[in-house]
Amino acid sequence: MTRTEIKIAGYGGQGVITLSKMIAAAAILHQKGITATQTEAYGAQARGGACWAEVVISDEDMIDYPRAIVPVDVLMVFSQQAAQTYKSNVKKDGIAIFDPLTVREKRFRVKAQKFPVPANQIATEELKMPVTQNSIMFGAFIGITGLITEESGRICVKNFVPSKFIDINLQAFERGLEIGKKLKAETPA
Repeated sequence: MTRTEIKIAGYGGQGVITLSKMIAAAAILHQKGITATQTEAYGAQARGGACWAEVVISDEDMIDYPRAIVPVDVLMVFSQQAAQTYKSNVKKDGIAIFDPLTVREKRFRVKAQKFPVPANQIATEELKMPVTQNSIMFGAFIGITGLITEESGRICVKNFVPSKFIDINLQAFERGLEIGKKLKAETPA
């Protein structure tokens, strides 16, 4: 692994920051020998304003520079604006994860492998809980990248969401995991 850099971008209220914290926590809290950092930025408008977060995961004892260095290994985008802004920030042999309901694939031109995860549709139509979108993307991230164990992901979902929403978020995580694994299996290496 050595050093893996992840950028997540979208709008405030989509769970971008929480997702980045779950990825970092799952990496360090439940896997020996792994370190991680998480940084975030958002505008004055907390909901609806542009925001991004970065996670650096490493198997080194210490991460010498806490920010992701462009281009990143994994880019996750939740909005068309984020896709347009950050599409050049992913490595050619990297991974781009996006929601096809909020990001038009034809306009999201990247040389990286693209993985369309219908998180918004699943959260709204299947689970009837739009705020589970980031748990779906978390599961998909793990299914696609394999950087974090599935069990670490489940533990982090339980630790990060309010107790009354744990069950629905675990369902969301499992759906995302299932989709991520399926997409990964269907994508040529």
